Amino acid sequence: MLVRVSGEVKNHAWGSKTLMQDHFGIGDGTEPVAEVWFGTHPGGESTAIASGKNLSELVGSQLSFLAKFLAAASPLSIQVHPNSEHARAGYEKEQALGLSLDDASRNYRDAFHKPEILIALSKFRALCGFRPRTEILEIFLAFSESQPRFGELAAMVATEVPLKEIVGCLLEDKGLAAGFAETFGGEGVLTPEQVFPIQARDLALELLENYPGDTGALVALVMNYVELDPGQAIFLPAGNLHAYLSGLGVEVMASSDNVIRGGLTQKHIDRAELMKITDFAVLANPLVVPKKLAEGLVEYSVGAQEFRVYKADITGSNLLADLELPAAAMVLCVSGEVAVSTSLEEREVLKKADVVYMSGAKKFSLSGSGTAFVVLGA
Repeated sequence: MLVRVSGEVKNHAWGSKTLMQDHFGIGDGTEPVAEVWFGTHPGGESTAIASGKNLSELVGSQLSFLAKFLAAASPLSIQVHPNSEHARAGYEKEQALGLSLDDASRNYRDAFHKPEILIALSKFRALCGFRPRTEILEIFLAFSESQPRFGELAAMVATEVPLKEIVGCLLEDKGLAAGFAETFGGEGVLTPEQVFPIQARDLALELLENYPGDTGALVALVMNYVELDPGQAIFLPAGNLHAYLSGLGVEVMASSDNVIRGGLTQKHIDRAELMKITDFAVLANPLVVPKKLAEGLVEYSVGAQEFRVYKADITGSNLLADLELPAAAMVLCVSGEVAVSTSLEEREVLKKADVVYMSGAKKFSLSGSGTAFVVLGA
């Protein structure tokens, strides 16, 4: 089976009026487009274009993964995703409370975990996991001359107080957040040599401009700030604290919509639950290193059971023929024109923003001139 599918467009406030439209031709510029979902998740199910059937009805089952185009014009929430155990327990608890699935106060909209990968299509900015403690100490010490509370926090870092306790202090210190912009908004507080403190200060000021007084901006100080070039990626397993800041990308995850938020949002915040399920280990290198499999083909190997993600760069002199198809998959074209054909003699020519679902064949091939992501399910 090889069928074209449409995506479910999500117009969240943090989305962009230009990124999705300029790159994919999605949206008319009058309202922000944040995400386009491709999969069988009930929160935004794909439709087979030819028949009009829901994808789950067409294939007779649920896909193990959910793929998205994502465009962020302003920061998303500081958030974390649960592991399978937490997801199941949280979902059952909220079901027992009688909360509807669209209740704004829910954390758990299904009973599944949500490991995910974000691959940049443009320059993409994000927060991902926790900085090394040496960097956190440097930042707090630099800030302590102007706000003594940071001196107390620096002492906690220096005396090996667990990072969980330090993050808890930042989340609760509304006074520190309220005074940050006034204290550090001017020039001359830091010197040009203080690279990490300046980076952290500017980021916190940006976040506070979007969300005045929000303590989530303080938590950003202790997180890894990353700038991805097109093709670079970050992986967000269960417990990884993260936030997307700006840019266009492809996101692939287990088929779940569970998000626990700690700040930088108008949506439901549950800091106690976030503190409960966050992994507070330092993440030294948040980037995923692609593995080259063949000329024009790389895999973003992250060890997720529900999906595998490949990036295919096709040229007139470089086609990818007779690739194995051990499970259902989607092909998402992000540039140029890519022809997808299967060993069942099916063929579809994709242009930018086109997506196909394929299953049942033993092999498939990609030709043309363009770039596509292949998402293989479990």
